[in-house]
Amino acid sequence: MVVAAVALPEEPSPALGEVRDSKLMTPKGREKLFGVIRSQSLSISVAWAHPRAIDEVNILKATLLAMGRACRRTAAKAGGKSFLVLVDGPRRIPEFEIPQTTVIDGDAKSLCIAAASIVAKVVRDRWMTSQDRRFPGYGFVQHKGYGTKTHLAALEELGPCSAHRRSYAPVMRAAK
Repeated sequence: MVVAAVALPEEPSPALGEVRDSKLMTPKGREKLFGVIRSQSLSISVAWAHPRAIDEVNILKATLLAMGRACRRTAAKAGGKSFLVLVDGPRRIPEFEIPQTTVIDGDAKSLCIAAASIVAKVVRDRWMTSQDRRFPGYGFVQHKGYGTKTHLAALEELGPCSAHRRSYAPVMRAAK
């Protein structure tokens, strides 16, 4: 799991006008906007919830902890400006000292959240491409780790690799 935090200026550049929910964009569109977001942001940070951490504490807790790390780094890199962290979804980041508010369907309602979703998706897709080279046969470059028929078939044939979460039901079945 990859999360990102993006701090934008109070008056965002018109160059960010095409930013929207990453799930509604093509990979090429996300890659194009990734560079725009990087050039126009005050600060960006990415954090990971690695498979082992997810298996230990569950995906929600691991994701929220990663969000906290990314947001703290973004705030620190932005030079001490006063921040309100917008959290995508209904859950607040636990034990978090920066003011925060949750935004359900945040990628559709907040430019910062949409920009962060693009950054996280591009970083994750690039990582999955590297995992495809490291673990040939799983097809990571095509399905990016999602539970497609091709991925599930590869899991059944090859068994899980270290990029897989052991607590994910299809992986547990394939590991038996």
